[in-house]
Amino acid sequence: MKKQFIVLSSMLILATSTIVSCGGGDKKADKKEEVKTDVYTCPMKCNNGQTYDKPGKCPECGMELEKVTKS
Repeated sequence: MKKQFIVLSSMLILATSTIVSCGGGDKKADKKEEVKTDVYTCPMKCNNGQTYDKPGKCPECGMELEKVTKS
């Protein structure tokens, strides 16, 4: 009886540790984290799609830069 209890306990511990180690990881570490950055560009494409990191006016035509989200 005592031997059966030890064997069953050992099997339960082994099964639990296997399940936890296979599926209990950090989900963020499994996925590639995407960082989105806002960039700005001229709606007239004066500078061949040049992007800027701050809002403002296009240095070529003076139009307001539009926000574009890049990943």
